Amino acid sequence: METRKIQLTGGSTFTVSLPKQWAKEHGLESGARMYLYPHSDGSLLVRPSPTQNGKRESRVSVDHLDEDDISRTVRAFYAAGFDSFTLTAVGGFEVSQRNAVTMAASGLVGLEIVSESDDVITLQSLLNTNDVSIRQTVIQLQRITLAMHERAVTAVIEDDEELAARVCERDDEVDRLFGMVSRHYQRALSDLQEIDQLGIDRPTIADYYTIARQLERVADHAEKIATISSRLDDPPQSIMEEIGAVAREARATVKDASSVLLGGTDIEMAYRALDDRDNLGDDLDQLDRRLYDSEIPDRYLLGLLLDSVRRTSEYGGNIAETLIQGAARNRELSTR
Repeated sequence: METRKIQLTGGSTFTVSLPKQWAKEHGLESGARMYLYPHSDGSLLVRPSPTQNGKRESRVSVDHLDEDDISRTVRAFYAAGFDSFTLTAVGGFEVSQRNAVTMAASGLVGLEIVSESDDVITLQSLLNTNDVSIRQTVIQLQRITLAMHERAVTAVIEDDEELAARVCERDDEVDRLFGMVSRHYQRALSDLQEIDQLGIDRPTIADYYTIARQLERVADHAEKIATISSRLDDPPQSIMEEIGAVAREARATVKDASSVLLGGTDIEMAYRALDDRDNLGDDLDQLDRRLYDSEIPDRYLLGLLLDSVRRTSEYGGNIAETLIQGAARNRELSTR
């Protein structure tokens, strides 16, 4: 890092000199035009050439990829923040490959196929960053995820296969929302204009991304719990009630921790969430040992349920730790 003093030139203009080595590396000399991009976080980007209005485009051949890998490629380019990208297949797209592109695009917010031929498919994001609220997206993600988890546990306790199926269907919605958060987070890492348009700073969007990632994992475990419901063979009601109780505590850990950022509650809530996670861990250990020592036929499946409950609580703890670190960071900045 280098420092420069601001100079007053001509009585009305502030000037700052450029590092000589940097200027030489970029072929700059006296009279060269520089491009300045001021941003709301107080930074000033200086470039020897203009940006391309933040537009990111790419082209990739997918001839050698199967349907699953084509889907992964579409999701990767979307998450990486490309405005548009083109897939090519020299020998032409097979029907299954074309369907894979269509299905992948339909699972991502704002991504559309804008043109296609036998051997070329171009996709474009129609999202307007100015219309996106990362905060509201993560709040929606939290509500859906916790509802999925609660209903999945209810489906297990009440042996409700129809409810379990509805829980699994909502996982795609969670993936769509998380994909959008991930996309804007990735774009914000390399584009200051993205941050300005979103109206938040980089540390905050990183916190939102972390919460969204943990919530997406909670949703995955909700789906896992729901799929177990059809495999259980009338386990003891007393055990199921205990599992329902610890599951409620696990969800409360996630809700309390995420409310520090999403609900504006005091940071002390994050510390309490960590304590609750630790206490719940002890309760889960005891219940797990009792299951292991029991003669219940489905104790293995019940053990899987407890593992998903434990993971849910741990994800809440991850959120709490992230927000405690953020609070420490903010205190440091406030003392400068």
